[in-house]
Amino acid sequence: MIDATIKMTVPADKRIEVLQTIKSLLGPIRKEQGCLSCYCCLDSELEHIIILRQEWNTDKDLTAYLKSGHFNILLGAMKLLLVEPEVRFNTIASTAGKEVITAVRSPNAARGTADKETIKVMK
Repeated sequence: MIDATIKMTVPADKRIEVLQTIKSLLGPIRKEQGCLSCYCCLDSELEHIIILRQEWNTDKDLTAYLKSGHFNILLGAMKLLLVEPEVRFNTIASTAGKEVITAVRSPNAARGTADKETIKVMK
């Protein structure tokens, strides 16, 4: 799985335009082959920061998206930025859920005998 994050510093006068563009793209991007999730977040402390997060099933799916018309529209919106966006692509080898919390907080974990396979995912 590939985690893609684009962190944008948006000028105040372009914020609504950039947000509207991203909002219009979320549904279509979610329908792209291999898109596992796609959402937009606003920094709760810094109003000029917009974060677009996506998860892609494979490198091939991400590559197809980066060549797509939807990504071209996003690139156009990013031209409104005064600062180059921070772009990160992280490959995720494994994932875990709340079972890790349960394993770490269990009485066995306090004795050092928690489920080592579950905890190993965190390392």
